[in-house]
Amino acid sequence: MSELNDIMDLLNEGEGKESKMSLKEIVSIVKKYFMAIWNKKWIVVAAGIIGGIIGLIYACNRKTSYTAEYSFTIGGATSTSTGISGLSSLLNLGGGSMDAFSGDNVLELIKSHALVEKTLLSPTIYEGDTITFIEYALICDSVRAKCKGKTEKENNPDAISICDVTFPYGQERETFSRAQDSILKFMSADLLRTNITAFRKDKKLSFMIYTFSHTDERFAKEFAAAHLREASQFYVDTKTSLAKKNIDTFQEKADSVRNKLDQCFTRRAKFADANRNANGQLMSVTQWKIDTDIQILSNTYTEMLKNLEVLKLNLAKETPFIQVIDEPRYPLSNDKMRKMKGIIIGGFLGGFLSCLAIIVLSIIASMKEKMNTEEE
Repeated sequence: MSELNDIMDLLNEGEGKESKMSLKEIVSIVKKYFMAIWNKKWIVVAAGIIGGIIGLIYACNRKTSYTAEYSFTIGGATSTSTGISGLSSLLNLGGGSMDAFSGDNVLELIKSHALVEKTLLSPTIYEGDTITFIEYALICDSVRAKCKGKTEKENNPDAISICDVTFPYGQERETFSRAQDSILKFMSADLLRTNITAFRKDKKLSFMIYTFSHTDERFAKEFAAAHLREASQFYVDTKTSLAKKNIDTFQEKADSVRNKLDQCFTRRAKFADANRNANGQLMSVTQWKIDTDIQILSNTYTEMLKNLEVLKLNLAKETPFIQVIDEPRYPLSNDKMRKMKGIIIGGFLGGFLSCLAIIVLSIIASMKEKMNTEEE
């Protein structure tokens, strides 16, 4: 056992000696590679100049991306049924809301294909004309400009290109052709993948961030506003659909009671006119029955009106809303790269990569020289 310990100590001592390197050796290595770079300094300068030219060309040809950013939070949606009497409970009515979307689900709602497609088909104004956002996007991408003067059907009568497909405002979604559906689906998926982001700023906070980026500044701002508006409307409609349905049902029942009450008033008037001078127990009983019906229906209708107002009040309390905290203003933030910045970044990368290449080649040359020496 002691022999094994001695062997391990020797190995550890050998590794420690190999791993140690003096300051003089480090300086020698640095100086060696510095001289290698200095001897080829004109290559480094040339690479830096070439990199600067490439950076300048990239900065001139690169499209600027504009970003519209919204900061918002979810408000309202406090579920309560306080003040609703037993009458509405017996009718299985209340002011409850649907909790299909809450918390981070709102972010997934914003990033749904259905809402993006609905926004793309919503109207906007372009040069005085009302068009859909998808047509506006095709104009921004120069697709419509490239279509001018081109007819694919001259070469192939059966060919269908994007130049032959339009998205006029007001066309029903159910009447879309296969080509329209395909283009709309592709564009919505592309926007979700590259242009739209939605996230919670901090898990401990209720603030959420929505951003939309595009190369056209006006399109970025208007599409972001329309998209968030569609999401907000869908969210509110979904959360309050049950409460609105209850109110409509209760309103129908109240109207039915009111009609019966009106019929009783009419019946009492007709009975009084027909038996103006009549006397007797039968007449009194009939009159009493009519008056009793009127009293019952009046009390019922009054109670239903009270409950209907409570339901409407609860609906107002339960109606959620997307409260915008910060909204984009012109000019939008962008990632525009200035020419000088492009030259500096390109020149630096060119010089750095050339230095790295020289060092790597020097290391390879040293290793080859060492191997040849060992072989000799």
